[in-house]
Amino acid sequence: MTSTIPTAEAVVDELRAVLPRVLAPADLAKVDLAAVDLTTPLLSLPIDSAALLELMTRIEDRFRVFISDEQAFAFTTVGEVVDHVRAKALAKQERKRAAG
Repeated sequence: MTSTIPTAEAVVDELRAVLPRVLAPADLAKVDLAAVDLTTPLLSLPIDSAALLELMTRIEDRFRVFISDEQAFAFTTVGEVVDHVRAKALAKQERKRAAG
């Protein structure tokens, strides 16, 4: 079975790719996308609640995992988002493996 667990790097790369689509141009100008990594606090990004939910929706769609609104607002770092996505993908893979 081919692994469907995204690497941490893949999730961070996707987050970097999505930020320009969800941030206003003036806000995007304040972000060094190359510096966004696992330790980046989400509150350090100039992102409002609507943009955060759009970011999470795009991450969900890309990696086929579910992130509740409550969880989206509970994340404090990019690393927590990455850990959540990877854990959800692993659980999904294990359910498929157990089912057959």
